[in-house]
Amino acid sequence: MPRFTVDTHLFSELGALLVGRDSTALNELVKNAYDADASKVIVHGQGLEKAGGSISVVDDGIGMTAEAFERGFLRIASRAKTIGTRRSPVFGRRYTGRKGIGRLAAHKLASQIQVHSVPDPSEFGTRAEGVDASIDWDIIESLESIDESDEGIKLCALPPGAAHPGTTVALKRLRRRWTPSMLARFVGEVHSFEAPPFLVDQLSSSMLGGPLLFKRPRVRDSSTGDPGFRVQLTGDLDVGDDYWQLLAERCQWVIEIEARQGARYVEYAVAPTTKEAAHTPWARAENWTHPHPDLKAGPFFSARIFVRATRRFTGPVRDFARGAAGVRVYMEGFRVLPYGERGDDWLKLDTDYTRRRQPFELGRLEGQPLEEVHERETFLRLPNDNYYGGVFLTDAGSPTLEMLVNREGFIPDEAFMRLVGLVRRGIDLSVRLRASVQSETRSMRDSSSAEGRSGARPANVEEALKNTLKSIGEVRAKIKDLGLDDEVRDKVLEETASTIRNVRRAISTTRSEQQNLRAAASVGTQFAAFTHEINALLAQARSVDAIAEHLANDGAIPRSSRRTLRDLRDAIAALVLQLERQASFLTDVVGSNARRRRRRLPIREGIDGALRLLVSRIERRHQSIEIDVEADLRTPPMFSSELLSILINVLSNAIKATGEGGTIRVEGGTADGYMYLDVANTGEAVALADAERWFRPFESTSTEIDELLGQGMGLGLPIVRRILEEYGGSAEFIPPTPPFMTTIHIRMPERGR
Repeated sequence: MPRFTVDTHLFSELGALLVGRDSTALNELVKNAYDADASKVIVHGQGLEKAGGSISVVDDGIGMTAEAFERGFLRIASRAKTIGTRRSPVFGRRYTGRKGIGRLAAHKLASQIQVHSVPDPSEFGTRAEGVDASIDWDIIESLESIDESDEGIKLCALPPGAAHPGTTVALKRLRRRWTPSMLARFVGEVHSFEAPPFLVDQLSSSMLGGPLLFKRPRVRDSSTGDPGFRVQLTGDLDVGDDYWQLLAERCQWVIEIEARQGARYVEYAVAPTTKEAAHTPWARAENWTHPHPDLKAGPFFSARIFVRATRRFTGPVRDFARGAAGVRVYMEGFRVLPYGERGDDWLKLDTDYTRRRQPFELGRLEGQPLEEVHERETFLRLPNDNYYGGVFLTDAGSPTLEMLVNREGFIPDEAFMRLVGLVRRGIDLSVRLRASVQSETRSMRDSSSAEGRSGARPANVEEALKNTLKSIGEVRAKIKDLGLDDEVRDKVLEETASTIRNVRRAISTTRSEQQNLRAAASVGTQFAAFTHEINALLAQARSVDAIAEHLANDGAIPRSSRRTLRDLRDAIAALVLQLERQASFLTDVVGSNARRRRRRLPIREGIDGALRLLVSRIERRHQSIEIDVEADLRTPPMFSSELLSILINVLSNAIKATGEGGTIRVEGGTADGYMYLDVANTGEAVALADAERWFRPFESTSTEIDELLGQGMGLGLPIVRRILEEYGGSAEFIPPTPPFMTTIHIRMPERGR
């Protein structure tokens, strides 16, 4: 009877294709020990730089009988780990193997494999025999068919109770002789099989004041009685002491992420380390929540990431830190390469770091001291080398993540992109918090350097400079008019020094404004080009709509097809409407008239224009809008783009805070020579005692962040206040009128100042 036959060449093909690199092959053998309920595995390397080297993997698991060895180890694509609960018999560990082909990893590493295994009598019975076997791949591959492979396999039974339970897999006649550089990489990858203790253990009080989201992340899916699993590397694989603890102590911030199965929200926490908090007392911890994008498919995981913000490593830890950097991914406690490897940019951190080089170079070219530019921009531009962390996945928490066939990462599908987005959001939140602390540091430094100054804070930088120049003129007049009495001279000198301090403070503020303006100019240039593209897309969408209308009215087309075309027209009409709204807003902001001249603008028209852009967000949240604004209410002379910026920022904040099914009320009028606008919302309340915080840069409750464009970075309200101050206006939170929870009050002089 005809039947399939398999050439022994299949072993070399599968061994090379199914395991991407040598370290991954060795990791597969370590995973087998974990699946066998081992608590400890010793991996010993000997003569790895010479021909004929060997590696042994020794565990204290439940072992194998001769029958289990034949049914499991010798059966390619065995189903043993895919049936039943898929859990180990003793500690209930979720099996890391699924396809039954991991043992071919040994083929990739060595020409000969020796297996010595003693079964645990409590699991297999007191009469269970062990196994002592060897597999010679060279002999097997010299044969024609896999049916003849028994010639390359030797199998002997071990009597019951021969030794302590466990398994030893010895890899003899290694297939390659590693050069020193190759061996260094191999050993480095082997050392990263498991996460370092500072990522999985409870952090000491010397490192962090207290737990953030968890004492320990959930690393593996097993029973509460599991004693844990430890890998010990010896021989050529032992590189001596590592510097993980020292590295962790030299970082400044810690990020933790908890996406629990069954929880609607992903939790985020960012906190300064103990040393950073002592160095910067106003550095603080923050917590956020964000809706999980898929409550059924996940992924659900824990993550802990350390951040080196500014200080550089020195001494022996420097080279170690370079190799240890990156955010790594672990599945059931085992490293998934290549994530976190040098050169791998799965979170796009290096990409965004590179895109932020331009403002830094501009600062240097304009003569700003390098250290000041570095100080003010570093927090927003950290590459992979500044992060040290782990993302811990379990099989049950990530059912839709599929491993690539060669064990090199996951298929980059929708499930994987959800994981990327959730982890990256935590890093972006840390960027915003650190930027806020940096901004506060600058403010406190400026305040301390302005000792002796008097009077109220100037409304803006231009006014500060005018006042300063006026003060300098007054000092010069005093020097000329007053005598040369020592007391008078000292008084004049003190006033001069105070004036100079004010000048320095004003220049410092100006530089900060210039940094923001340069970034805004860069974005604005691209914004204008994007506006042109949006208008082009709008024209194309209208053309497609016209074609669809013509076809829908063509009597030669079947009626069923015409119905489909009408559905298509509805979809196109919705697209055209969205494009029209976007094009209208972009034209108002970057069009030729947006900054051409100031004029008194009707408030109600501005509100309607802003709502056209925001209507889809309002509809998605099923919110209602109440508007009570006098029809003839106008701003003082200002640019239309400035009014739009104010309204978009204030209304979008209200939409986010209102929540599902809430109400937003906009009320405007005039009083005491000022026009005012109150924007109130139900939903989240703002504590008035802490309200000024939200007018500082980089302070926000939003978890939707794009640090490159500034979205969600806490810049909206500072921009609103800055624009209003230029016109003698103000913005502040005021006590709301029930049922509203928050009200922001905006006012400007009716005729300008």
